[in-house]
Amino acid sequence: MRVEAYIIARRYTYGLLPVAPYRIGLGSGCNAPGIEGAHMPEQGPASLGDARVAELDWNVAIYCANEAEQLREAIETVAAALRQYRALITVIVNGSRDGSLEVARTAVRDGWPVEVFQIKAGDKSNAINQFIHALRSPARAYGAVDGYVSVGPCSFSAMQARLQADPHILAVTGNAGTGRTMHLAAPETLLTGGRLHGQLHALRPDFLDRMAARSIRLPVGLYRGDGLLGSMAAHNLAPLTEQWDSARLPGVVEATFAFQSLSPLKARSLQRLFHRKVRQMRGVIENAAIKEVIYKKGYEGLPGSADDMLRQHVAAHGVPRVAAVDRVFQRLALRQLARAVQPDPADLLAHRAS
Repeated sequence: MRVEAYIIARRYTYGLLPVAPYRIGLGSGCNAPGIEGAHMPEQGPASLGDARVAELDWNVAIYCANEAEQLREAIETVAAALRQYRALITVIVNGSRDGSLEVARTAVRDGWPVEVFQIKAGDKSNAINQFIHALRSPARAYGAVDGYVSVGPCSFSAMQARLQADPHILAVTGNAGTGRTMHLAAPETLLTGGRLHGQLHALRPDFLDRMAARSIRLPVGLYRGDGLLGSMAAHNLAPLTEQWDSARLPGVVEATFAFQSLSPLKARSLQRLFHRKVRQMRGVIENAAIKEVIYKKGYEGLPGSADDMLRQHVAAHGVPRVAAVDRVFQRLALRQLARAVQPDPADLLAHRAS
């Protein structure tokens, strides 16, 4: 009932109120199951506690690539949502050519519990690998946020409550009130689960520990990295023996995020929309190639390079059929794939920058 009422509210308020989605009917009381009346003290950065304790409540990764304009707000809203916990925010700046690194360093100088790492190669899937296998600190829960979003004040308390309530759950995902596609996906995310939004989600420590122990990684260069991570949760890392179970990956009503939607009336937005469409067509090929691998060899069978995986798949099976309007974007994606060059392994490593 709570979820259905929330979805109805979103349908009638979306596009009408110029406010962040978590301010629509949620307020600041954090009424997530199990955390009624949660204490949200109005304090500064130090209220997050000492990030050097033996075990944190939260270690949240913020993945950032050329998001200098939005990164400060992302850090501040994540920190505000974590103020009641012992928490560490790990900002991973990958392939940025703007001032993102300096924005993150400024947050450290201002006293926020933030550590900063820099990766020369601009690839989120590699950044996720680095966090899971090398950078994360011991914590009771792990979160992930994209550097261009702001998160609602109850997001982490709500996601923690959901993880604690059901040990069957391996990951939980937030939901957006901005962006046409994200808004349309919200009802399915909340009612049926089975989706992992890269903009905001949380992962159970045991899940990541098992990934690390088995050396399971996302292929470098994969556009659908967040989706593959969600697949791993839905299959409990065992696609050969365990059926997809959306209940392992539910959406959480109070875990909300917002971002500035792209406008087709702005030249810069049009350029980004064009490149996104090309990447989405690459993603269609990725989905087919990934299924071909994991349902025969498991997640350990995934190759290190997404480009190599896609070339092999296209050579053996051709390209997936897409709508006529998308074929030009598919051709551009294939052209980019043919020209792609593997990054230097040294450029994939994360280096502390704070």
